[in-house]
Amino acid sequence: MGVTTKLRVLFRAPVGPRRGFGHLVRCRSLARALGVRPLIAIRGGHRAGAAARALGCDVIDGTAAAVIAAVAPQVVVVDDPIAADARRWIACARKFGSCVVTVHDLGLGACEGDLVVDGSIVRAAGRPKGPQLRPTPARGCRPSGLQSRFLRGPQYALLDPVFALPLRSARQPRAPRVLISLGGGPRAQLGYAIATAVLREVPWASIRIAGGFGVECAADRNRITWTGPLDGLAGELAACDVAVVGGGVSLYEACARGVAAVAVPVVASQRPTVRGFVSGGAALGEASHAPDAERVARDVVRLLRQRSLRTALVAQGRKLVDGLGAGRVADAIRQSVIGKVRKAS
Repeated sequence: MGVTTKLRVLFRAPVGPRRGFGHLVRCRSLARALGVRPLIAIRGGHRAGAAARALGCDVIDGTAAAVIAAVAPQVVVVDDPIAADARRWIACARKFGSCVVTVHDLGLGACEGDLVVDGSIVRAAGRPKGPQLRPTPARGCRPSGLQSRFLRGPQYALLDPVFALPLRSARQPRAPRVLISLGGGPRAQLGYAIATAVLREVPWASIRIAGGFGVECAADRNRITWTGPLDGLAGELAACDVAVVGGGVSLYEACARGVAAVAVPVVASQRPTVRGFVSGGAALGEASHAPDAERVARDVVRLLRQRSLRTALVAQGRKLVDGLGAGRVADAIRQSVIGKVRKAS
């Protein structure tokens, strides 16, 4: 298996209403950093595949063995927190001779790739912090004697390469703008409740709600606009003063884009990440309770009224997440493939 200027890369990720699209977005971001088309084997239903295609991904169906045999990838990237499913793909990729990259949140999942990537700001309770972590793989998953290379911390957060571009210049004076991006369904309802609470205190603000899939774009009404599905948040973040985001990829994106953020853990698993950014001085938010629209709105209003606080959050957020993570990981993947070929020859 020789090294070409353009690697053959296969991605594996879960997508769906309960899982969201963070894993898919990370895979697409890494594909762009590698300069390849995002070819993804989706774990999810028909709607998940349609959503992936809408985001510009190529979707391939089939079992791990069948897909890997058909694609003959040099690199298999597995971004799946369910260890049992991840290990099936890891084992098949190793059997074929592919370089295996595993992507994680909070140190969870099957950390058994040749390259293990975890761009989290914190690690789950009870997980070792140092590079000495060597999880015991399932039988047949990892050849004995081989060691993983670990890339850990927000400097390896997998964001679209657009977030590595220079920050925007200062904007002209205008009405303050707020972006709320928490997802669809009940989260969209929460977003609307936050927007109305903010407007009671700052009625001249302009608010855009990115409602996610299943929410149609709606015209400006009472200074609230629904965007409908978006192909990434880079443009929306660049145009706002304050962003209300979940505790997933969008929080890292807000920091990289230089936007003061209020972080909302829309699922319990996001609470450690929100705590990490808040304690690090890179965001406002509350992770100890279920999301409360009035509490979130108070943080938004505070940021709109205190420019110095916005500036401090932006500076710290950019220090933690510079947007260059996908490029760093792409370079490490290329080095791993080259090293693998050299050892084989």
